[in-house]
Amino acid sequence: MKLIDYREKLGIAFCDEEKIEIFLAKAYMALSETIQMDIELTTSQYNDYCFNAGIKAVPEYYGQYADNSPIVFAHLQKATDDFKKFIYYYSVFLNALAKNPDTQKRWIDAFNHWASQSGLQFDFLQENDNYFIFPKGAKELDDALVSEPLEWLKAYPQTRKEWIDALKDYSNLDSNNASDVADKFRKVLERFFQEFFNTTKTLENLKSEYGNYMKSKGVPPEISNNLETLQQCYTNFMNNYAKHHDKTSENLLEYIMYQTGNIIRLIITLK
Repeated sequence: MKLIDYREKLGIAFCDEEKIEIFLAKAYMALSETIQMDIELTTSQYNDYCFNAGIKAVPEYYGQYADNSPIVFAHLQKATDDFKKFIYYYSVFLNALAKNPDTQKRWIDAFNHWASQSGLQFDFLQENDNYFIFPKGAKELDDALVSEPLEWLKAYPQTRKEWIDALKDYSNLDSNNASDVADKFRKVLERFFQEFFNTTKTLENLKSEYGNYMKSKGVPPEISNNLETLQQCYTNFMNNYAKHHDKTSENLLEYIMYQTGNIIRLIITLK
């Protein structure tokens, strides 16, 4: 039994902030030990990390197999004072290891181990040769309404691209960009409908296609009518709170993300 599970069994629950503190502390200690282990990075890997992380490369560490890993690990270790920055820089680090998949996998496994021991869940999204790390919500919802639609959307490349862009922005959500992120999810659904129904209509004008499709698949009117209403309410919300007005609360974004995935999942499942 993990200590975090034991604490919960005693009725002493962890809040998310505490879990994050535990995760970052574990990462800090692991990186401190790694600095002493002298795991060498090639100059190319070191330069890739510095360039993409936006930090200055140190000239005296140049060389094909220069001892530059302590600089990278020290920078990652320093980033453990900010959860979002650490996730960002860790993604940069993983991508610098793209030509060494075995090493890259070890560091993904290490990250997942720290997360598991801290009671946190993350999703590793791979786009081309790059990894992006996202904190996960409820596992069942994330798997069904985020990860699986992402796989199914390979047949709808424009939608998949916009879904990935929306998820990237969602990972950096705050009160200042909530409406912009909500509108990105609206664009995802609109693009999906356009690709699926082979049309250029806007989301507001696709109600009939959506409803007719439900009926053609034998969805009972008690459900299809409800789904048409849901789609209309989704569109109205986006118009009134995101697309035309900056009034979206960040507390609503998880629901909007899941609702977007839910509609996409339903249509593809019916197909």
